[in-house]
Amino acid sequence: MSASSDVRPFDVVERVSLWLSAICMIGMTVLMLLEVVLRGAFNSTTENSDELVGYLLVGISFLSLALCQSRGAFHRVEMVQMRLGPRGKAGSSLVFDVLSFGYVALTDWYFVQFVLSSYNRESVAPTPLATPLWIPESVMAVGATLLLVSLARAIVRDVRELAS
Repeated sequence: MSASSDVRPFDVVERVSLWLSAICMIGMTVLMLLEVVLRGAFNSTTENSDELVGYLLVGISFLSLALCQSRGAFHRVEMVQMRLGPRGKAGSSLVFDVLSFGYVALTDWYFVQFVLSSYNRESVAPTPLATPLWIPESVMAVGATLLLVSLARAIVRDVRELAS
């Protein structure tokens, strides 16, 4: 990750990714603290906090992907990258980003089909809360779509670097 990417302001996709994943993190923290206080002080429980925290964990995992991609937080093969020149780095980044885009696009398409299937079948979680499954499943599709936007921007950046 370059120093310049640390100081540039967040764009719209990054802000959405950041805020949605932050809301999930805050929700998880509040639910866990509530559960600890209820169990410790009142010998009671929310009875549904584990299910909700699990959904929020999925939210954090998927909704933060676009921010991580745009900020260079994913693993890179530095041993190979440092041996390449500027055009080689841009070329390898382009190949990696195009392959990643294809994989995420295919996965996102299946996520959308999965959400639509759950919605049409009116599937609910087999828990006392009976959460409609399309709600937590749709978070996966939203996160993957945000990641696609971030990857598309990376591809455009890679092509510009190769052209210059």
